[in-house]
Amino acid sequence: MGEENAAADEAIDRAIALLSSLGAASSPASLSPAHYLERVPRVEHLGRLVDALRVSHAAEAEKRISSPVDPLGAAGYASAKHAVAQLTSVSEPEAARRIRVGAAIRQGVAISGAATSARYPAIAAAIAAAAIGTEAADVLVRELDSVARRVDPVVLRAAEEGLVDLASGSEATPPLRVELVRDQVKAYILRIDPDGARPAEVRARRQRAFTLGRETEDGLIPVSGLLMGEVGATLERLLSAHGRTVAFSDADADHDDAPPASVDDRSPAQRRHDALADILSAAVRVKDAPELAGSSPAVTVTVTAESLESGAGVGYIDGHATPVSMDTIDRLIDSRGMHTVTVNAAGRILALGSAQRCFTGAQRRAITARDGGCVIPGCTTPAGWCEVHHVIPWRHGGATHTDNGVLLCWGHHQRIDSGPWRLSMPDGVPHVRGPGHPEWTPATRARTRRDLPRTG
Repeated sequence: MGEENAAADEAIDRAIALLSSLGAASSPASLSPAHYLERVPRVEHLGRLVDALRVSHAAEAEKRISSPVDPLGAAGYASAKHAVAQLTSVSEPEAARRIRVGAAIRQGVAISGAATSARYPAIAAAIAAAAIGTEAADVLVRELDSVARRVDPVVLRAAEEGLVDLASGSEATPPLRVELVRDQVKAYILRIDPDGARPAEVRARRQRAFTLGRETEDGLIPVSGLLMGEVGATLERLLSAHGRTVAFSDADADHDDAPPASVDDRSPAQRRHDALADILSAAVRVKDAPELAGSSPAVTVTVTAESLESGAGVGYIDGHATPVSMDTIDRLIDSRGMHTVTVNAAGRILALGSAQRCFTGAQRRAITARDGGCVIPGCTTPAGWCEVHHVIPWRHGGATHTDNGVLLCWGHHQRIDSGPWRLSMPDGVPHVRGPGHPEWTPATRARTRRDLPRTG
């Protein structure tokens, strides 16, 4: 055994020296396209062989840490995971993954001293042959472990072998990426343990959560949580369907049958945020929405009359310390109206005015029939999620009338006053001018108005 260990150490040292000496010769920059495609899988094969050594040595730490005579325990390591992380400079989650995979493929020793087979021999053989990587192996080990106590060992072994065959591929089929391995193993697990889905859902239901964090200095509110599968999938579909703007080239916009051009410089994360804002805005307007303190759960913004009249100053959203600008206040009043509350110097309420500057339900329905959705070219936000915007600002004499209101999604409503889009309402018809539209162009998504001629 000592000679074998010495030979292994020598081979490791030679491999390290050889790879270290390659230097610039190992750079892929000088490879031809065909050579690059041929080398990448070979490099991965080499890495998997090294990973097989990594996981086997990591699993050994689990065995040695509990031994009173082993130096791991004497060295003061708190756990096998801690020891591996410290010795290799990897994170503790990565150390735990190596230990988990290594323990599943390591041969054991019976009381008689004879070697016993690995817990998952097919996975062990595939790792030794570099047919699968440790990432895929970890997926298989985790899922098979979750049902091992409930499934017949023969069935479990057949499932393991089938999954390893799918993950490693064959002459007829290519190996699967880890994401596809994960999908396949879940299907296998449900097939061999159909009753396991219910306990998993029960566990997931207990973990479901959605939390609003403390407001940051910039007025942002962090969110975190875990959504149930159907809730997350529904939200994802909604955000994907309406959190985007379709962009077309200026050349395409010159054709009569081409959709108008649009410019959207928002990141995907920002588009998802704005789509969520549209969803929440629509939810507040739902007829049967639950009430909060006797009214719809819309935000309340407090601002002085002087700031409102001058357009300078700040306001405050109820429950939040960070001030908001007059631009934000104007936009909120624009779409949701306002109540005038008169207070004296001591803070006593003297009078409460009626709602102003707010489009009625009938006006909104009429504008929806005319616009069909956000009027900015290329925007996919439906009418029900849009806010109604005063084209001529209310402060500047703009009337709360259908001839002065257009539908805008939350994201475009935020920036309509700063560009790049401009709005006008000749004869009560919304027109836009902006990127790809140097001239005023009728803007509507309503089917009955799509054939209107363009005006100069």
